[in-house]
Amino acid sequence: MPTKSRKKASAAADDLGRFDFQSDSLGYALRRAQMRAYDIFFEMLGAMDLSPARLTALSIVAMETDISQATLAKRLDIAGPSVLKLVDALEEAGFIRRMDVKGDRRRYSLVITSAGRGKLEKLRSELEAYEARLAEQLTPAERAQLMALLARVAS
Repeated sequence: MPTKSRKKASAAADDLGRFDFQSDSLGYALRRAQMRAYDIFFEMLGAMDLSPARLTALSIVAMETDISQATLAKRLDIAGPSVLKLVDALEEAGFIRRMDVKGDRRRYSLVITSAGRGKLEKLRSELEAYEARLAEQLTPAERAQLMALLARVAS
């Protein structure tokens, strides 16, 4: 026969379930997935000295000739000071450079350097392996569905 203290403990434990904000939380599930993605990224690509943010920024600069820093910030959905840090780091590494915009002394564009292009070429196959490992528990159809769902959540 349960004692009064056991009944109270059981009732208290049942009552604490209302504080479970993780079990059915999309935000928490996304955060856990992001942490796993970062862990795998740094395990597989950490020696390349590029964070996911820097790699994404470098990729965008490579794809958009003469992109402005403001446009890069919009593409990355980050504030000006944050993009400034990214640009400074990529420029310091020799992967991009700032170029004056003809007719506007206050603006400049960002261009990829040959070192930056070479870095992206070196990373291409490793990124493919990273993506494959990240999605190894998914079928191709599930991966496509997840990508579509995440795009909807992000919009």
